[in-house]
Amino acid sequence: MAAVEAWFLGGPVDGRMMLVETTAAGILPAVVRMPQAGLYVGASECAMPVVAHLYAQSERWDDVQVYSYQGIDEASR
Repeated sequence: MAAVEAWFLGGPVDGRMMLVETTAAGILPAVVRMPQAGLYVGASECAMPVVAHLYAQSERWDDVQVYSYQGIDEASR
């Protein structure tokens, strides 16, 4: 599938440009669910479940789609 660059505002990836896959018809998703990434450092032997962050389409700036942070996906907790 094709992908286009989108700009993410707020949340853990604030101010970053990242690729977002489009549908076969070339349409961007209304909401992007982004799993938290990184290294695990903690006292427990097991890491907690991955937390997903939600970003929703908000506007376009100079032909670049902007996604704004909506918070943590409670279903991922």
